[in-house]
Amino acid sequence: MPELAEAQQAAVEEVRRFADISSQISVIGVDGWRGYAALNIEIDTTGFSRRADGLADGLDVRPRERVTVLVAPNHPATPPQAAVEHLRWAGFPHVLQGTRLCIYLDPGTEWDPTGGMKGFLRRLWEWFDDAIGGRFDPATALYHPVGGVLHRSEGAPTVVATLSMPGDIRDGGVAHRIGLRPRTDHRIDIAAWKPPYEPGLVAGVLVVLPEYLPFGGGQRLSDLLAIVRGQLDRDQRRTLETTLRRLIRGLNDDEHLYVIIAVPNPVSANDSPRHLIGWRLRARDADIALQAARSAAPPTADTKEPEVEWTYVDDQRPEVAVRRDSERPVAVYAGSKIAIWGCGALGSWIAELLVRAGARHITLRDPGTVTRGLLVRQNYTEDDVGRPKAEALSDRLRNLSDTCEVRGIADYSQAGLEEDADNCDFIFDTTVNTSVNAALDDAQRKGALRVPVIQAATDNQTATLGILTATDGGSATTTADLDRALYTKAAADPSLTAFRTFWDRDSHPPLTPAEGCSVPTFHGAAADAMGIAAAAVSVAAVALSRDVPGGYLLALPHSPFEISALVSVHPSTRTAQDAA
Repeated sequence: MPELAEAQQAAVEEVRRFADISSQISVIGVDGWRGYAALNIEIDTTGFSRRADGLADGLDVRPRERVTVLVAPNHPATPPQAAVEHLRWAGFPHVLQGTRLCIYLDPGTEWDPTGGMKGFLRRLWEWFDDAIGGRFDPATALYHPVGGVLHRSEGAPTVVATLSMPGDIRDGGVAHRIGLRPRTDHRIDIAAWKPPYEPGLVAGVLVVLPEYLPFGGGQRLSDLLAIVRGQLDRDQRRTLETTLRRLIRGLNDDEHLYVIIAVPNPVSANDSPRHLIGWRLRARDADIALQAARSAAPPTADTKEPEVEWTYVDDQRPEVAVRRDSERPVAVYAGSKIAIWGCGALGSWIAELLVRAGARHITLRDPGTVTRGLLVRQNYTEDDVGRPKAEALSDRLRNLSDTCEVRGIADYSQAGLEEDADNCDFIFDTTVNTSVNAALDDAQRKGALRVPVIQAATDNQTATLGILTATDGGSATTTADLDRALYTKAAADPSLTAFRTFWDRDSHPPLTPAEGCSVPTFHGAAADAMGIAAAAVSVAAVALSRDVPGGYLLALPHSPFEISALVSVHPSTRTAQDAA
């Protein structure tokens, strides 16, 4: 036996003991490979069953299959790996680059070190059972079009794709010039799929392949040229070489050549979106690589051709990506135009949550200025101190989304009531301002504010209680009606006593943050304010999606009051008027 770490020796012995009592697994031998313990085992596959309905092709196996199990020196901190020495299974789902078996899709959650090698062998057995039985879905196999592996080099930037690829590119040849926009040292965006494109973009190459890559994308430019020659023909390879050569000549030595490769999924229709991978080379290395790739001599281990850096493609094209919140209540905000009045403890967090929910346009209204004391619980930074709140928050929100237009206005909310009523889908009022309340009530009762209004506030003592009203945009039930209905419910129910603070402003005096004649403010931490803001956004989304006006009393789980987490009222017009 080769020299192995103590944990590796223990793993080998555990497999041997298991094989001694098993008729399906036998140990052929043990070798060492690059620090790994390599156990060669044989599996009897005659006991596995194929699907009776014949709807899916199972793994084509022989009666006995040999598998190499690699055990790392730090076992059991990392799971063992399994591989085969043949290429008969190349392209099969969950077979990586033709030889490695994907036993754990997510090792961090699926590998249990306490289960030892016995647990691994059980998992390997389940893999064969599913593969032979045809229970792997190739349409959902991760990175299946490119050998089942992530193409990413440490330190290389991420390429972000958000624009749909034009359909004519797929059938328009192998090589296309694209335009990329550098954003940071670690991000570059695909800004145009074909010329002409705006000045200042970095030129790159898109390579469109007709077939998938069961062995992955390779490590060198010559690998790509060999793939093009194999999948297409010599003329297409020459076309790609010419495109690359012209592009490289236009780059400085320290600039990079960027290549994006579009690969079809073998189980999808021909017009389905291509999977994207990408790499880059410095121009001087790219020139050397191209010369080496064009050499008649086949590449060897001593080939001096530089290796590419794989740039992970963060593919967010509409035809590919699905928003992770698409089935949550907040989906009602996606694509909407929203006005937020008040950018304080609730409004500043609500604004961020609405941008993250996919709002298309945000208008912020607040006449205040950022001071250092409010950083304790509002969504600002030290560098914002001294700036108008609406301006500072606008800058933060713009950094959260490329698709949301943000406008910050440092004025009082009621000044923009008419404009927001005409141009917005929703209005969020977090001002806790009597003048704003009066303006809202007047506009709603006159029928001049036919847009849903969500009004939210938190208690001034703990910021663990919340009050929320959401109208439906009609004039039958106003914000004031909902507020009075909530008051009636809280006044009549002793279990809701703590919520009465919203109508008794003197029950908990506000905080005086500094000695002397300072402006009173509220108690509460950012964690509390964020919790109420998040609950308000989600609860309001439910109300808006149902198109039913409602009032809600909220309490965080850690609130010091023994109180219900959510209380609601949904008064009819008559009930609301009676409550008044």
